[in-house]
Amino acid sequence: MTIALLRFPFLVQKVIFEEIDLLAVLSIAMLSKKSNATARACLRQHKYHLRYFENVSFQLVRKFSNEDGNTLVLALLDRSLVESPYQLWPIGYQEVPIESTSNESSGTILTLTKVYCDNTSDFAMETLQYLSRLLPKLSLTLKLKTQNVETFRRIMQSVRSVNELKEIDVGSFDNGSGPQDELVKLILDESHRAKNLFVYFQTSDNFVYPTSVPFSFDSVFMTTPGWISRDHFIRMFLSCKKVQLQWKDFDDEDLTAIFKAWTEGSSLEYLEFVGAGIFHQGKTLDNILEEFPGAVPVRIAEIPTGLSTGLHFVRFGEGKCYLIQRKNGQTKALVCIYHYSVILTTNFQIGNEVDVLAARIEEELHF
Repeated sequence: MTIALLRFPFLVQKVIFEEIDLLAVLSIAMLSKKSNATARACLRQHKYHLRYFENVSFQLVRKFSNEDGNTLVLALLDRSLVESPYQLWPIGYQEVPIESTSNESSGTILTLTKVYCDNTSDFAMETLQYLSRLLPKLSLTLKLKTQNVETFRRIMQSVRSVNELKEIDVGSFDNGSGPQDELVKLILDESHRAKNLFVYFQTSDNFVYPTSVPFSFDSVFMTTPGWISRDHFIRMFLSCKKVQLQWKDFDDEDLTAIFKAWTEGSSLEYLEFVGAGIFHQGKTLDNILEEFPGAVPVRIAEIPTGLSTGLHFVRFGEGKCYLIQRKNGQTKALVCIYHYSVILTTNFQIGNEVDVLAARIEEELHF
């Protein structure tokens, strides 16, 4: 079949590669240099997204303009669990036993494949490197739990060829591993290409990140970022679109300097400093924003909160929310204290529509 496929005109080959499941696509690509070149030429027409959940699974999806196409899931299992009979599947320089099932629905094929590995980490590195080179329009999401510096370094070396690093997510809220200074430094060094970065590791009190090169993340989330002073934030984070720092308590002087820097020019559309404990309880913005010409108090608004993307209706207390704008007069933002957080957002709703909503909610509460 493969020999016949390679003899077809390119447009026919392209249609065939679009119709068959992704496991078959990869299997054909790995047969020879010629089949690999043919597959790569056909696959470059489409975008693909790969999610890697460290030592657990891969999910490869063909992306169309308004929907997902065929999907391949590789579940990584220990080789001792394999039961005969099984199929040997070559990828890179390895051959691994697999069991695979496919289901078609609404014209797309989902293929679930169990991959039995002698060493899941080695198989993952090989697969990341192979797919990064095979698929010219591949974007990648990394969901990592490792606390090992060398493991993280190997993963990043495996994806040097990837077209787009969409997201790097390292650690978890409950890792409880203590300070990870060397790992956090490496993550920050290696993640400049990423669009979105999430880091869940502690650093020591004397941790220093030795650079002033601005970040340009679409979104960055960090826990226990004690090392980030107001000067660090202004130099390195104002060029990002969304910044969330967990357990970060800036005092009034720091917040004044940060908001003033935003008014002078910044890419930030959303920032959130989540305080530790009750740090922001009873706090107001009056002293912070008194130096801002034209700052207007706001009592009712719809704003995004936390990791959500939608807007939420909020009624603010005295001194808890203000409308400010950049010096160019073109961009406005709400600055507010909401629960344990200080938030700045350019995505908000105020005015008549929100007032009408507030009145309706009030009426329903008293009905």
